[in-house]
Amino acid sequence: MDYSHAKMDFALIWASIHRHHRHDAVTDSTNTQLIQAVSIGKLSHRQHHLYTADAQSAGRGQHGRSWVSGQGNVFLSLYTPMQTDSDDGFGLVRLDGFLSLAVGYELARLDTIQAINAERAKQGLSAIGVKWANDVGYYDDTEHLFQKLCGILIEPVYAKVNDKTRLVGVVTGVGLNVEIGPIIKDGLYQATCLRQLADMVNLGELPTYQALYQPICQAICQAVHQHNQLSDATAKLDFIDAFNRAHVLMGRSVNVFARDDMQSVSQSGRCIGIDHDGALLLEQAGSTVRVLAGMIQSA
Repeated sequence: MDYSHAKMDFALIWASIHRHHRHDAVTDSTNTQLIQAVSIGKLSHRQHHLYTADAQSAGRGQHGRSWVSGQGNVFLSLYTPMQTDSDDGFGLVRLDGFLSLAVGYELARLDTIQAINAERAKQGLSAIGVKWANDVGYYDDTEHLFQKLCGILIEPVYAKVNDKTRLVGVVTGVGLNVEIGPIIKDGLYQATCLRQLADMVNLGELPTYQALYQPICQAICQAVHQHNQLSDATAKLDFIDAFNRAHVLMGRSVNVFARDDMQSVSQSGRCIGIDHDGALLLEQAGSTVRVLAGMIQSA
């Protein structure tokens, strides 16, 4: 099976998501608010829920870091129930690290990003893709820094059901820079935005950040659908191959920074892809090293 062709019917799911869409001008964190609402039973754990905002005051990213972005960008969180709880029959079969990889892969395939990539290819520029584990962006070969376009944070949601607290679903948070690419102070990467990328290649009109809500939700649901198939060994191999083709680290010499130390290099080597567990593989002096966590940057 070709991973990229195993599509799902999104129309009915979007109708359900659209019915349960809340939007605020500003919030602290769309992930935080949505998780709390489902956990306490304010929102049904059996239905999809979408929460978006024009701005966030306390956005969260991976490794406990804050998500820095500005007005005119996407701040979106989608709650997906577990398959066994879902009222409409679509949900997550299980939760493991491959979901994060699948969401990053699918978001890098958004039509707007692929239109920009087509023009970048004509100009010999590096492609926008996914950086392990699930950052979306590209490597600037001039500055030797990753230019981050989109950040993803997937969090489990627990709620009390029949007097027992259990996993009921996941919230997938997406921060996509559309109009503004903020300055990142720690220097491990820089940020870009769709507006800047489109202008670089003289691309025409861009969709508004609000118009991107539906395709982003479709990408997340497609990732859930694909992730549900990965218990099949062939499907998993197909996904690993597809991910590695879109992986902007492939073949590059990289450094790994520990989660709690963004200065010291914990490991280094040449990236040769991901393995059957979703770990990052580095080649070091003829041997292969598995990386399970950390911030990755080109060496």
